[in-house]
Amino acid sequence: MMRSLVEVQLRTMLATLNLHGKGGARPSRLTRLFAAIVAAYVAFALFQLFSITTDVLCAPLLGMGLGWLYFSLAGIMTIAIAVISSLFMAQSMLYEAKDNEFLLSLPIPPASILFSRMLGLYVQNFLFGGIAWLAAVVSYGRCVTIGALSLVFCVSLFFLLPLLSLALTCILAWVVASLTSRMRSKTLFTMILSLGFLGAYFYLFSKADQLLQQIIIASSSIGASVRAAFYPLYQMGLAAGGDPLAFLIFTAIVLVLFAAIYAVLSHSFIRLATTKKTTVKVHYREGALHVQSVGRALFGKELRRFTSSAVYMLNCGLGALILIGGSVFLAAEALMGASPLSVMEQVPDMMRYLPLVACAIICTVTAVDVVSAPSVSLEGNNLWVLQSLPVDSKQVLLAKLKLHLLVNTPAAVFAAVVLDILLMPNIFMAALMVLVPCAYIMFCGELGLLLNLRLPNLDWTSEAVAVKQSASVMAAVFSNFGVVALLGVLSSLSLPV
Repeated sequence: MMRSLVEVQLRTMLATLNLHGKGGARPSRLTRLFAAIVAAYVAFALFQLFSITTDVLCAPLLGMGLGWLYFSLAGIMTIAIAVISSLFMAQSMLYEAKDNEFLLSLPIPPASILFSRMLGLYVQNFLFGGIAWLAAVVSYGRCVTIGALSLVFCVSLFFLLPLLSLALTCILAWVVASLTSRMRSKTLFTMILSLGFLGAYFYLFSKADQLLQQIIIASSSIGASVRAAFYPLYQMGLAAGGDPLAFLIFTAIVLVLFAAIYAVLSHSFIRLATTKKTTVKVHYREGALHVQSVGRALFGKELRRFTSSAVYMLNCGLGALILIGGSVFLAAEALMGASPLSVMEQVPDMMRYLPLVACAIICTVTAVDVVSAPSVSLEGNNLWVLQSLPVDSKQVLLAKLKLHLLVNTPAAVFAAVVLDILLMPNIFMAALMVLVPCAYIMFCGELGLLLNLRLPNLDWTSEAVAVKQSASVMAAVFSNFGVVALLGVLSSLSLPV
């Protein structure tokens, strides 16, 4: 039974990458080649991003004889990236999968169901964390010659570190699920928690140079703190350097920790997976019946679907929040006389082209808010309900497009107006800074719908799969970026030298 559950889980994950079209049509070679190129590009981009950090730390720490601290810090980075990338998906996959109750009704041990879910999370932790750890090992190999034993242990840590991050992810997901199991404002709580994580990430990213310099300067004291407070990571650093005893100790710690967490989660899995959300008791009061038009009712349905899903809002509305937050930040800095735009004024002829750059930035940020791309897939097995209604399919798709416009257009217009005030371009350019992002958002919304109709994913068990991992979403995001790049190239060719 365990083997069958694992096979189903792996097939579900791979189905996202198959790029099947309507009727389960087999993807063409060109489609599969395009998907492989996109996946390789994303992996290479992440590898280069992580390499920037590891290259800065490696040589100085090795020069001070603190190779174990370098690997410990690389391990912390690997675990943090894996946990952040899978935390809220873990809650959705473990406790909110729509087939949980069906599987629990079968003669299947809950521990087996939980293990199959955790295996899927382990693969995701392995992919994201593995890229970060690979960057650390490559940077280490550029500085010194890696010994045979060290290389063996580094390869083994490719599999052990995702297991450790999986254990931490499951702990956090269990805490979040326990807190929100009977919470009325579950979506709001999850959104606030997610934005808190993202805010902390962006803050650390903005201070990355200072933090790296402080780590190098205070490496001795940091090493003593890691050795005292994070003993497993200390042993992991020694193991990566080729210490057999440290490798055995770290392996034992990881396996024991994972086994303990698996046992605890197995005990509480049924309670958390079957707990119903608290609902407000509604007392019927006689009143007038308000009739809505078909279009307004369908749009209301889409809006309620969007606001009831933290995964949907966070992944398809983050760009709008970034635009609003960034615009407020620029306005506040300008009021205090320290606008970041003043730095660009020192570049010759930059102010002449800055409105075009600002317009491109707005379009690039909204490119990730593909609200319409998973909207059809999110109907799931309930798609037949819409199809059975006496409603024109154009009205259904128009409601989904309106939601995309509602999420992105106000934020883009607000950002464009703020930049118009700060940059003070001519009237024609000021109007274009507002109109071009609006036209681009309309294009992205229609393209997302087209791709989702062409590449639907209706058999998902977790909405996170439809929102974050479906082929239509990935194709929409990269197509949107491609359009911005194409417009940038055409603009640069038309500008006078």
